[in-house]
Amino acid sequence: MQEQESAFVERFMESELLQAEWVLYFLIVVFVASTVVVLWKIVQFALNARKARELRRKVATLVGGGDLDAFRTDVEELDCLEAKVLQHALRYAENGSEVVDQQMGVAMQRGKERIELGLTFLGTVGANAPFVGLFGTVLGIIRAFRDLSLESSEGAQAVMAGISEALVATAVGLLVAIPAVVAYNYLQREVKKTLSSSGALNQQVLFRLRAEQ
Repeated sequence: MQEQESAFVERFMESELLQAEWVLYFLIVVFVASTVVVLWKIVQFALNARKARELRRKVATLVGGGDLDAFRTDVEELDCLEAKVLQHALRYAENGSEVVDQQMGVAMQRGKERIELGLTFLGTVGANAPFVGLFGTVLGIIRAFRDLSLESSEGAQAVMAGISEALVATAVGLLVAIPAVVAYNYLQREVKKTLSSSGALNQQVLFRLRAEQ
């Protein structure tokens, strides 16, 4: 039994899994993926904010006495979360403002899920990349001590060189995690801002609908 365990350990020590390089490659891939997600979300929020400004002008015109049917037509031409909420809710305008209010809540929940797409990935990267880097460091240290046992004449130098290389994995893990956490917090703030904007526009449209009842 002991011989089998020794053979298993020896195979593990010689396997590619003990190489810290694959951890570095994995972290690089994750960094590239998280960068793509961040850029995509920034562009998405920027476009949404620009179209939301146009929608706010149309809502102000409606509240000031504009035509409701013309407002519906204008809203259908806009492609932002705030507009999509109103597009969905106004289909129920004939059923009364209470139904419209309820449908606004339904549409906002769907929109929230859509604009939060990708944030879970960033949060996961920010929380776990340091541990992945630490795992690579542990593998590198194991490899370094194995080299020490095989190269007794230059053991100390081999261990120090191996440990210094292994610590790179921890540094890379932190390099990946910190921007991901910063981006995650920023994008969460943008989600809250967008939902707040949508809620304010919803209340203005409801005010106009109730005034006509």
